[in-house]
Amino acid sequence: MKRFGKTLLICFAVIAILATLLTGCSHKIGNELLVNGNFESMNQDTKTLENWNFVYVNKDGSKNSEKSFQAEKPLVGSNEAEFGDRYISITTEDYATAYLKTSVKLYSGQKYLLSVTFNVKKKITTESGDNDAIGGYFGFWEDKNFQEINAYDSNGWVTRNIYFKPTSTAKYTFVAGIGREDLGGGSGTIAFDNISIKAVKDVPVGTNTAKLTPGSSVSDKEVGGIVYTVLLCLFGTALVIGAYYVIRILQKKSNYIDSAPLFDDDNDGIVKDDNKNVTDVKVKKSFKEFFELDNLKTTFLSPIALFVYTLVGAFLIRFILVMTVFGMGDTMTEYAGIALDIAKEGPSKLYGVHSNSLPTGYLYVLSLFGLIGNALDFTEKSIGMSMLIRIPNIIADLAVCYMIYKMIASNYNHKYSAVIAGVYALLPAAFTASVSWGLNMSISIAFLVAAINFMIEKKHVFVPIMYTLALMFSNAMLIALPVIIGYEIFFCVKDKKAILPIVIASVASFIVFYCLFIPFATEYFAPNSKPSGVFLVFSKMLENIKANNLISNSSFNFYAIFGLGNNASTAAMIILIALVMILFVIFGVYLFSKTRNRLDYILLLAMSFILWSVFGVGSRVEFTLVGVVLLLLYAGLKMERRVFRVFGILSVTNFVNTAVILTKSGAINFAFLDGTGLSHLYKLDPLYIIGSLITVGTVIYLLWVMYDIMANGVEKEIKPMPDNLLLEFKEDFDYNKNRVIKLLQRKK
Repeated sequence: MKRFGKTLLICFAVIAILATLLTGCSHKIGNELLVNGNFESMNQDTKTLENWNFVYVNKDGSKNSEKSFQAEKPLVGSNEAEFGDRYISITTEDYATAYLKTSVKLYSGQKYLLSVTFNVKKKITTESGDNDAIGGYFGFWEDKNFQEINAYDSNGWVTRNIYFKPTSTAKYTFVAGIGREDLGGGSGTIAFDNISIKAVKDVPVGTNTAKLTPGSSVSDKEVGGIVYTVLLCLFGTALVIGAYYVIRILQKKSNYIDSAPLFDDDNDGIVKDDNKNVTDVKVKKSFKEFFELDNLKTTFLSPIALFVYTLVGAFLIRFILVMTVFGMGDTMTEYAGIALDIAKEGPSKLYGVHSNSLPTGYLYVLSLFGLIGNALDFTEKSIGMSMLIRIPNIIADLAVCYMIYKMIASNYNHKYSAVIAGVYALLPAAFTASVSWGLNMSISIAFLVAAINFMIEKKHVFVPIMYTLALMFSNAMLIALPVIIGYEIFFCVKDKKAILPIVIASVASFIVFYCLFIPFATEYFAPNSKPSGVFLVFSKMLENIKANNLISNSSFNFYAIFGLGNNASTAAMIILIALVMILFVIFGVYLFSKTRNRLDYILLLAMSFILWSVFGVGSRVEFTLVGVVLLLLYAGLKMERRVFRVFGILSVTNFVNTAVILTKSGAINFAFLDGTGLSHLYKLDPLYIIGSLITVGTVIYLLWVMYDIMANGVEKEIKPMPDNLLLEFKEDFDYNKNRVIKLLQRKK
């Protein structure tokens, strides 16, 4: 065991050092970052520009899909000849807002040069006539104060160069056009071309460097978030500790493992006492007797009633948050915009309007809510659309709560099952991600838990079906693919009769996965279409993975300890981590072949997500959340106290991580924010480093526990509550003190 521990630490140290050496610090100096900044790549059939989306917003805030930009052909013999085949012209009337937008990843502390060539062909006027108002605008949506290029008149073509430096590593939205939705529009015409953003080593002497600060449009953004984080951190800690001691109290009771069904038709009306003594006398209660105090206590304090209270509490918490918190502004408005556009234009035009890579299943959900939103005349920034979009997340959370209860109730009594399900229902990390943020990962978690339920019940055919549904709502579920494949292969080898049903279910799931995407790709099946519609679903998945190129998107992980969390990942690093993860899964399947305990697959799945989040690339807070939920399920089914304690620590750190990101972004202030952008944590933020240290240390300990369980067969059950709790604390303290003393003496 000791030898394994040392070997494990050495392996992870080597992997971590190699991965660290392969990290990229920032953009290469001089490389062009804007794709199609000269607007030469244009689809003539759809009149859309590669990598750019056009938006026209009327003065009243409504979108106008009939308006579009103009692709102008440069005049021969004029100075416009340098613009290639075309330049772009935008015209607005009645103080509307119109712009082209694209996304670009920028790194904190890196200096950049923004270059734009423009010509105000018709003087731009604003409704206020104020010189500080927005006219011809070239800047970033995330920072309303970034007005370095703001023009009303130009007297011909002008080239402006602006040096700037982001204060946070993030994916920024660059806009070029007339006006800003949040600051007002204008009337006039502006033409532009050759927009460029390049990383530079130095700024010329005497030249100012502008600051790009995401989220600066939010006032008093952190007040509500700080209160939210502190209070719910305390609540989450108390929840886990309280649940742990409630379980210990239940352990003392003799009927703890009573696994009687929820509704037993054969025993309806049969009375059972606490000692499981069963009488043969059926009791018929009158209407009056039913309302007697003792009978009411029995009814309303029954295990089923406790579970119902849990579900109601879970719903109320999420409903209140849906009503009072808008969610992460850029996430909500992006989803709402996609939903409304699908409903208006149809699914086939989706990728001509939005350069998104959302999974297919979620696109269908958004399509439905887009129809509802259009019928109710909602806009993409309305609280109504934000509420609609988060409804599936609430349903998914309640479904997970029920499935946890159901799986545990099949082995233990219903009081214990209600406690474990209640922990998930009230877990701040869970409802903060699904409701306060609005992440659709909660839907994938529900389908993944359903797949695990079928694993436990040996219904192997349904496992690939549920997994495919999970993948249709989050590309992050690819992390679970090696484990799912390993599980199915193992049982195919074990039971030859299972091969055909599993293969048919897997192939059918893949076909359905592919076919459901076709309505969103019909316009890309034309000859010479790029990307081709045949492979569009896979290219979009790859696009999503490539876009997430930071080592850590402000998630607590190993690299953040050394200030490398916001650095760029490299292809070599991704391949290294992927190979290590595959080897980890193979080793886990090997251990399972010895233990033959299907519950170990839950632990293996949990570790896959947690390890990728902590030591992998493209780490996000929701990856850890998936692992946390699975740890709770495993700890509940096994009653393993070490895993439960790890779950408690990671659930709190994951909540703090999520809540701090939301706070920094201004997404939690108990008001309806309408344009909040995601802000990354500063690389040397003390909380970022400390949180990462705690998380990494806990995960290394969990690896040890996993090996101890799966290789050595050591399981440490949650102990019953002692008669003297203080005495237990004293004994534990003395035991740990002696262990430390012995360790120090050994080193001497």
